[in-house]
Amino acid sequence: MTLNNVLKDAWEIGKKNCGFLIAFGLVSSLCGSLSSRSSDQNSIKVLQKIAEGDMQGAKALQKLAENSPISSTDIILLIVGVLLSIYVTIAMYRYVKKIVDDDDVNFKELLNSSAKVYGIFFVKSLLYGIAVGLGLMLFVLPGIYLLVRLIFVPYIAANEPELSVSETFSKSMNLTKDRFWQLFGYGIVACLIVLAGFLLCCVGYLFTAPLANVFMGVIYKELVQENYVPESAPESNDEM
Repeated sequence: MTLNNVLKDAWEIGKKNCGFLIAFGLVSSLCGSLSSRSSDQNSIKVLQKIAEGDMQGAKALQKLAENSPISSTDIILLIVGVLLSIYVTIAMYRYVKKIVDDDDVNFKELLNSSAKVYGIFFVKSLLYGIAVGLGLMLFVLPGIYLLVRLIFVPYIAANEPELSVSETFSKSMNLTKDRFWQLFGYGIVACLIVLAGFLLCCVGYLFTAPLANVFMGVIYKELVQENYVPESAPESNDEM
């Protein structure tokens, strides 16, 4: 597995499926926007005054807090946005695996996530986030280490919901064994792919963000193939 080959495969797959990838990127962005208030003009005015030097220090922070109350509407939008984002993420990971494996895509199947599958994905992703977050809070390096070693947990959770939590985490750990620095470098490349979209007036992000997932999907496929051990053929008991 080389970076050049992974990039080439990801780009070819991305070009072939760019329409649907952009659609996923757009829907994901819209879901994320639900959790933010677009009409908070008071906070904007306060920030402008802070920038102009009219308010400083604790007074400015207090004024900003007073003009940024968390209403029930904000809470509802936040919850809806998070729930929809999880749903879209599951569908995205499933779609990426299909196009990377060159399988037929059945959108009804991709979007048909039961409450059980939804809950399993949420729990596994939450545990993954907690593990990485605690590692970063306590000691930065352990957090980065866990981030790389467990990078495929959400991807596996979406595509193999039948696996238990321990099996999902173990599979990611096994696939990334002895490849920390290589995958760390690939992760930086994935971040650069996303960053390139922001540089294109942010519009390119709608394509580069899903493309980064395709990039990681190609890596996952390569690692699975490299770690695959075929079952030995049963011995024949036929007598001459």
